[in-house]
Amino acid sequence: MNKSKQFAIGVDLGGTKVRLGLVNEAYEVVGETPRLNTYDCSTGDEVVARIHQGVRLLMEKNNLSTDQIKGVGVGSPGPLDPYTGYIKETLNLKAVCNYPLGKALAEATAMRVCVDNDANCFGLGEQRAGKARGMHHVLVGTLGTGFGFAYILNGNVLHGSTGTATEIGMLPYQGGIYEDFVTGRGLRAMHARLSGEDLDPKEISERAFKGDENCLKTFDEYGRTVAYTILPFIALVDPEIVVLGGSVSINWPFFQASLKETIRKHIFIHQQEHLKIEKSELGELAAVIG
Repeated sequence: MNKSKQFAIGVDLGGTKVRLGLVNEAYEVVGETPRLNTYDCSTGDEVVARIHQGVRLLMEKNNLSTDQIKGVGVGSPGPLDPYTGYIKETLNLKAVCNYPLGKALAEATAMRVCVDNDANCFGLGEQRAGKARGMHHVLVGTLGTGFGFAYILNGNVLHGSTGTATEIGMLPYQGGIYEDFVTGRGLRAMHARLSGEDLDPKEISERAFKGDENCLKTFDEYGRTVAYTILPFIALVDPEIVVLGGSVSINWPFFQASLKETIRKHIFIHQQEHLKIEKSELGELAAVIG
């Protein structure tokens, strides 16, 4: 490996595992560690120790010293304060609730540390190296166990005054909240309502690939629901592109048609000609790169 290059370490922190990657100046992941568990961490300090373990493994594996690392970037479940790296609250990883993750990790690694919402990191990754490479007005959504949106304007994340801009998951929607409808559990509930059968998202996906009519109808409705989630953002920020990722996005072939049709039906004609709607190119690596 060319040691004259500068590198950053990207950390994708999740509720059950943490993934680390070594990223060069061309936004290429040139080294990775095996995923490390976080589900057994009960405190923030334990999470930091697990991340630090991954940092050491990555540096040893690639024979790097700290002076060759620009810093460590962490994509974490939120809400959080990206200006201080303080995690306010998160349902997906309670060990770091009300915890100064950025400060603690900087002290442990003796490196510069930046912490941001995982959806924001995903968005930056796609804007730097994925489907939205080089674009200036980028809207990104992640659909999975939870869901989140990020808006990248001229290469910078729109954070807002408290770091929670574009966080709409808890807003009311059709008698519930948005997270009840566009996450994996929302897909499950939607299928149960349409078919009377309770299947988890993986089973719905598997049956859809086999041509199951009820599962295909579920994804058709799911696409419309995701579209209605995206439309207010399109009206507000007028993006060049919408990029969707997350675990549910593997089913893109089944819901992209209804999603695109619904969006195009409710936007201006000149937007219809201009707007691109795509699935993530980088997948899980987007958050590591971002």
